[in-house]
Amino acid sequence: MCQYRAAVRERVKSRQFLAGVTRLAGALLAFLVLPPSPARAQPQRERPFLFGGGQPGKKDPVQTDPWLPTGALVPTHLGRPATGEVPGCSFRAPVCVHRGSGVGPDAARNALEALESAYEALVIALRLPGPASDLGAGGTDALDLYLTAGPSRLQVGVEPIIGGQFDRAAGFCTLGEVGHERTRRDATLCVGEAIALALDPAETPHLRRAYAAHLWGVVGTPTAADLEAVDEVQAHPERALATRELGPSSEGAALLFEYLDARRGLGTPGTLATSMFSVAVTKTEPRSVLWNNSPDVFDALRRALDENPRDTAQLFADLAVTRGFVGARDDGSHLPAMEWTGSFGRARFDWSIKLSSLPRRVASLRPIEPLGATYVWLELDQDLGEKELGFQAEWESPVSFQWAIVRVGAEGDEIGRIYPPFVERGGSVEQTLSDLKGVRGLLIVGTNLGGVSLAHPFDPDYAPFEPHGCTVYLTKL
Repeated sequence: MCQYRAAVRERVKSRQFLAGVTRLAGALLAFLVLPPSPARAQPQRERPFLFGGGQPGKKDPVQTDPWLPTGALVPTHLGRPATGEVPGCSFRAPVCVHRGSGVGPDAARNALEALESAYEALVIALRLPGPASDLGAGGTDALDLYLTAGPSRLQVGVEPIIGGQFDRAAGFCTLGEVGHERTRRDATLCVGEAIALALDPAETPHLRRAYAAHLWGVVGTPTAADLEAVDEVQAHPERALATRELGPSSEGAALLFEYLDARRGLGTPGTLATSMFSVAVTKTEPRSVLWNNSPDVFDALRRALDENPRDTAQLFADLAVTRGFVGARDDGSHLPAMEWTGSFGRARFDWSIKLSSLPRRVASLRPIEPLGATYVWLELDQDLGEKELGFQAEWESPVSFQWAIVRVGAEGDEIGRIYPPFVERGGSVEQTLSDLKGVRGLLIVGTNLGGVSLAHPFDPDYAPFEPHGCTVYLTKL
């Protein structure tokens, strides 16, 4: 589909970093500088997060608060479905399929082939770490998929934590009869989540599923289910892209990892997301009710940016801008790997107004959750001449917003961008806009950076989130 969708047989170098908070900074702050890519040929790359030399300075540990959740609920042991027959296991990969009552042999054979292919694609071809052994819980040490009669969505059960220096867990999957193509997709999600459990089971169930969907995007072919997943996220950009519990938006949240791969990765699909899970691994105390998910992948991102709030704000703002150019709005320089989503990939704009209607003050149609965004399109239907535009944004405290104003050309491509000043404390920002010749319109994007306080920035475990409203004022000067 593009340069990020190499053939499955292309091997990808993957490194596991089993480290605490101090080594987390060392792994992510060691950057490798790559030259920028040509415009409209591939996404513009920023400085990658992983690999390279250098010794970072000592970092303070991640701050926690006893009144804030540390992670999702540690699941109790889930009983595996009873099948009453010997499972069918692969001779080429450590995977098995258990056929439930009423499931035909063809469906079981199809599921085993799909699970085997998914394992070979992710673990053998891409050389990602394999799922953890379940120590014979399903009759063998292999990854188990339980097929049930009738259509039902993929569910991933988590086995008890495997003892060791860091959290590690095995998983098993249950799935109904959903058809050949959907089975291939769900089998890949099953293997992907099992890999995530082996890397860092404390990461939120939402992000584990998003990671698995990202891996499916690397090795699979888009299906109707993928269009639905992307549409669910892009139709509601005000919602949090990363949260705690598994939900309808979890698979579409793969956009987060697609963006990071395209803008901050090394061009080797799946490597950056896998490494982020690896470096954020933690240790949960026995009999804990909640996972200890600190540090998490967002702590890893902040460490990679040297804990600089301004850089972190611009990263999340750039993510929101990139979402505004997904699918039918693709201009070839943001996320061309997602062009196949077409109209399903278009982010919903809150407002579309014209320059001739100014001055205008508009409010976000829905409150914005952390890492959610609001979009305002201003069409320049008049010649400003020597005049300038005034921009003002206001939002509800105590969170911070980062704004981006994108100049869009006649072909719908980005031809420039302005970041109004980042305000870490406060509830408003202003910006003067000039030199708008040749500009078709302005895309104004506001991103809620979330967080409980300056000492506790955005964390997906703090869900349910408190959303916040904002307003945008535009006028001719």
